[in-house]
Amino acid sequence: MPKGLIFVLEDEVAVRTVLVEALRSAGHDVRDFGDGQQALDEVDRVVPELILLDMRMPRMDGFKFLSALRRKPAAKAVPVVIVSGLGDELLHAIDARAAEELGVAGIFAKPFDVPTLLRYVGSVMARDPRPGARLPQR
Repeated sequence: MPKGLIFVLEDEVAVRTVLVEALRSAGHDVRDFGDGQQALDEVDRVVPELILLDMRMPRMDGFKFLSALRRKPAAKAVPVVIVSGLGDELLHAIDARAAEELGVAGIFAKPFDVPTLLRYVGSVMARDPRPGARLPQR
């Protein structure tokens, strides 16, 4: 039985593959996307329990994605974990209040330790347990 639906938004295929394989091996249902617009379109069909988000992506960067995601009533409360190579640059761009307003549950720098990331994903999902992926309310 899957532990929950996670969206992985990452434009680098190698990184996306590592994330998807690790999450699936941990029992999660995973849908992956190479850009934010594809994921936003999918949120209209099904709402994930967690989103792992790269900040530098084509067409729509992570900040624009978060802003658009939070305008969708069904997705306002979905926790987001940022997985990015921006490091200190990202930490300066997102202060604690902005992170809370955007629903950012955590930030992981690339390269990341897979077991540590999986433990963190589990802890975030345990904080906000949901009975599974939900269809948006209309």
